[in-house]
Amino acid sequence: MRKSTLHKIPSERLLKESIGAYSEANQFPYDRLKKVPLWKKLLNEKRLEKLINKLMNELEPYLPELKESSQSSINNKVKTILVEALEQIDNKRLLFDRPFLTYFLSQGYMDAAEAFIKRANEEESLLSNEEVFQALRNIWIMNSLQLLWRYPLTLTSPMYAYSMLYPYTDNLLDNPEISLNDKEAFNGRLKATLNGSNVEPFNDTEARIFELVNLIHTDYPLDTFPEVCESIRLIQQAQIDSMDQHSPLPLVREQLLRISFFKGGTSVLADAYLINGELSYDEMLFSFQYGAFLQLLDDLQDKQEDERESNQTLFSILKPGETADTEIRRLMSYIYSVNTPNHSDSADASLLKEVISQCTLVMIMEAVGKQPTIVSASFYKELESYSKVRLSFYKQLNDKIKEQFDSLK
Repeated sequence: MRKSTLHKIPSERLLKESIGAYSEANQFPYDRLKKVPLWKKLLNEKRLEKLINKLMNELEPYLPELKESSQSSINNKVKTILVEALEQIDNKRLLFDRPFLTYFLSQGYMDAAEAFIKRANEEESLLSNEEVFQALRNIWIMNSLQLLWRYPLTLTSPMYAYSMLYPYTDNLLDNPEISLNDKEAFNGRLKATLNGSNVEPFNDTEARIFELVNLIHTDYPLDTFPEVCESIRLIQQAQIDSMDQHSPLPLVREQLLRISFFKGGTSVLADAYLINGELSYDEMLFSFQYGAFLQLLDDLQDKQEDERESNQTLFSILKPGETADTEIRRLMSYIYSVNTPNHSDSADASLLKEVISQCTLVMIMEAVGKQPTIVSASFYKELESYSKVRLSFYKQLNDKIKEQFDSLK
């Protein structure tokens, strides 16, 4: 472990610089997008459907055993089936022009996911499968940072502990049955625990949260790596600030932008600290911006749910008839700008940034395909022209995959 030389994380500077770059992002990435004719989209859809149906049929005999057993032979067989399906999707260029899915597999993403799920099944009885998968997404982000900075792709205890904090704290802070006073009291106890105090937990959930914090302290002692826990305190503050999104008073765009950028940015900033222990400013800025655009992407994907729950975001506050064309264009421009390789990047780092750009682009297309009225008809058509499949097909594909995962419950 390296001793930190930083005394304070410049969170306000990171926030201001990141929002400024987003506000100035206006170069739509035409030069990095390729149009796909309709006949090719339809052919890709037919091939994807065939592959997914084949995958589901091959997995079906193993599902009952997976529910009841953790035998490595069964898990390895399922893993082999999944890997073969992803390789075929890459080989046939059905979602990407380059073999991005195979790239993730070759770097060990599947192994890290397997280790994470195995540990979660053994230790997190309070969480559902869906919540564990939510936490797994954060592990994948941390894995991408490991690759970016040439660290071995692995699952460490601090990575596990921090990723598990999310579903626990989010569930508590988002629970409408818990009073604001109780939430504030919890935040106080969590802050004290992060600062190294021995705090009596209020319930089993808090007890587990405090155990996870102590796991982080074990590898990153407060006196040696103060910025590690400072980064976690920042995301805790961001979660507290995000409670304003449920306010009955309408928030203006600038407020919502600040909330989303601070929450997303501090989240991946903490990911980075739990990998490195210390960061240069450039590493902090990339991590913060990475988290910021992922949060905006989440806000786009969750627009309908946020509307139902009166949770204000840049996308959920749209009035009837308003579109998100400008915001989505800016988001795409920002993602490609953040992931533009620089002179210090290795070949692997440059490739990874391309992978991030392309994968997030597909996620934007999927989100628009699920809620087409969020954009104008002309922008929908333009966005679809760059997609490997029709935008409406992403929902069909997602529903098939979700059905398969649901059968594991």
